[in-house]
Amino acid sequence: MLPLLLAQQTTMSDWVVVGIVIVAALLAATITRRLVRSIAEPLRLEPYVASIVSRVLTIVIALVALAFVLGQIDVEVGPLLGALGISGIIIAMALQPVLGNLVGALLLHARRPIKPGDQIHSNGHAGTVIDITGRAVVLVTFDGETVFLPNLKVLEEPLLNQTASLYRRTVLPFQVSYDANLRDTARAVAKAIRTVEALGEAPPGDVFVTGFGDSGVDLAAQVWHPSEELSARFAISEVAITIRETLAANGVEIPFPQRVLHLRSDLDNALSEKDPDVQ
Repeated sequence: MLPLLLAQQTTMSDWVVVGIVIVAALLAATITRRLVRSIAEPLRLEPYVASIVSRVLTIVIALVALAFVLGQIDVEVGPLLGALGISGIIIAMALQPVLGNLVGALLLHARRPIKPGDQIHSNGHAGTVIDITGRAVVLVTFDGETVFLPNLKVLEEPLLNQTASLYRRTVLPFQVSYDANLRDTARAVAKAIRTVEALGEAPPGDVFVTGFGDSGVDLAAQVWHPSEELSARFAISEVAITIRETLAANGVEIPFPQRVLHLRSDLDNALSEKDPDVQ
């Protein structure tokens, strides 16, 4: 096959040119990688994005050099391109998930919905993003487990970035007895939770009556707190303690669940008193 592809007129000077082109391509690839690394930080490119760009440019340089070399030594590229085309289709189909996740990594960087350090909820998992690779978003859950979420899955499914804003809100329901003064109670609790230090500089929360339960009146404390999970849990705990202390200090009872039971014997006695003929 080689005699069919390679012309007999190839001279030593042609091979010298081929050698020079190969060396030049290697130098160009090295310079390109260093150049990408040098501009990555000023452009605020993530390391994995800089690596992907560097590899793509290296492949382009290699392909250009290969085309020049084949032309220099008079190689018939028609049959070669046909074989490479068929092989490329097969390889592309086999690597479709890999290439899809690679494109997903670029889209995640371009759109910037998340970045390392963000705390997210995606595909049924919640935790802190520690890395975004060419294949997956690496997540450490709040229980300390490491999860690898494919980039395409992260893009396809709903994504909640709970630390995108500095503060987020939690609604904390509670109950008071029916004999409580609701206006005074709501004002006292709202005033108390605004003094909780764990809330930091979050917007002030408030308290609302939301309904009437079987055992008492339903209220809800709507509290803004830091978005970071550990800080959020601590702040909510402090708010709950403050609500309990405030209610106790104002003599407001938190009702226990109550049920009224009518025993059959009592009912029979009551009916007998009204109608002696009832057995």
